[in-house]
Amino acid sequence: MEPKRTPRSKLWWGGLIGVCVVVAAMIATLCALQLGGPKAPETVEISVPAAPPPAVAAEPEPEGPAVGHRVGETAPPFSLELLDGTPMSLADHRGRVVILDFWASWCVPCRLSMPTLEETARELGDDVILLGVSLDRTEAEARAYVEARGYTELVTVYSSLREARAVAGDYAVLGIPKTFVIDRGGVVRFAGHPNLLTRSLIESLL
Repeated sequence: MEPKRTPRSKLWWGGLIGVCVVVAAMIATLCALQLGGPKAPETVEISVPAAPPPAVAAEPEPEGPAVGHRVGETAPPFSLELLDGTPMSLADHRGRVVILDFWASWCVPCRLSMPTLEETARELGDDVILLGVSLDRTEAEARAYVEARGYTELVTVYSSLREARAVAGDYAVLGIPKTFVIDRGGVVRFAGHPNLLTRSLIESLL
């Protein structure tokens, strides 16, 4: 006696259901990959010279770890001017923890992250300085923005866009905001988006 055959219609529907299950699983996997992880902080790309000139009046390289922009390296030295024209160098703040932030008034992510940096510097006191390298087109634009926001902890340095961009090149800054934390001995302890910087890390360096 011949075994009972399954109707072709049932086989066809069974195959179709199997294909649908596989497709649905693939779609769910793609959605999980796209939506499941945390969203990366936003930055704005900037243009820096391919081979930037040395920062203005750079100091001799200090002893210790090799000079570079990566964590564990000695922060590249530089000298720029405050908005009132007073010269200022990174070496002036040796012995303090420096929050070095590259920003511009036209950069929306910079405007969103700056209040937190300002508050952190204010609450941690004189052992911490918030040093901001402005990448605005003019000194007047940087000054107007700082004054309009009433920032008192942000110490803005500029000199000129060319010179500020040279410093950004020394620190391999390709997008802003970009923040570095430099310890009392001049060594980089954090390099990244300011939204990823934790207060506890700064406190551990005090």
